[in-house]
Amino acid sequence: MSSWERTARVEPRPAAPGRIPAVLAVIGPTTATAVRAAAPLYTEASMPLVLVSLAPETVGLPDPELPTVCATVASELSRGISVLDNLHRVRPTRRTALIEDREGGETSWDLAGRLRESPPNEGTATVHPVVEDEDDFRPAVDAALTARAQAAVYTGTSPIRPALCARSLSGAGFTGPRMGFEFVMRPAFLKEAGETAEGWLFEAPHTDPAATQTKAAKAFTAAHRERYDEPPGRWAAEAYDAVGLIARAMDSLGTDSEFEPGEVAERLFRTTHHGVAKQIRFVEGSTHFLEVANMNFLYQVTDGAFRFLGRHDQIHGKEG
Repeated sequence: MSSWERTARVEPRPAAPGRIPAVLAVIGPTTATAVRAAAPLYTEASMPLVLVSLAPETVGLPDPELPTVCATVASELSRGISVLDNLHRVRPTRRTALIEDREGGETSWDLAGRLRESPPNEGTATVHPVVEDEDDFRPAVDAALTARAQAAVYTGTSPIRPALCARSLSGAGFTGPRMGFEFVMRPAFLKEAGETAEGWLFEAPHTDPAATQTKAAKAFTAAHRERYDEPPGRWAAEAYDAVGLIARAMDSLGTDSEFEPGEVAERLFRTTHHGVAKQIRFVEGSTHFLEVANMNFLYQVTDGAFRFLGRHDQIHGKEG
């Protein structure tokens, strides 16, 4: 069982209507397949299904047929914000190379397209594709250098293939910022890339409370260590915040009378919760998307590990 799952009580089976009357909300699965299978069940029961680590688009949201599914991760439309901001403010760049690994399918294509449309500092962004069955990234890197790229962004989703990109960039003598997305942040990348992983920056929608200096993060980390004898793992703070969001929504309904799951679901999307990881606040309307402000974070590979830098807009100085 992962540390974030231990943060709250885990229900091994769907809380079907009437099976456990006291259940008013459920913190949902961690895979899109499981959510798509379970969501109609909870919708039928008017029960909120709160997702911790899945972006709304990943599970087909917004969907008017699933009004009680609540994703506490920002829309994938915001994924490029931290990358753009870093290359605009921290490492000012006017020529950006986008290494589009087509093994990542639509996600890779979409990320490259968005960054190309809005390059840092109103400069240029060139796309250099690598087909899915190709293991040689050197032609794409050479093309990026020919375009006089000052920064390189890998838009794929594989944790292993970007190691090939990292080695090619290093072998070509590229020393500018090298960036990617959370999909890559796995031990396989560090192992395969070795020293060429050093300095890489990654966007991520989750935090590391053990490396965060806020009062709430310190208190959560201390409590987690005391309870589990280890620091919080990935998504642990976000799971704790999901529990806090549900509790705050229920508190706002009052304690003088009983209420139904549907009331909790409706109140969730009108509740603001200042959590350990971030502020959870939903945009008004039917999309049920989170407000994108303060939702994106950066990590950097340092001494062979992913080091949390913080919220992208609070990072200053020259990283990378």
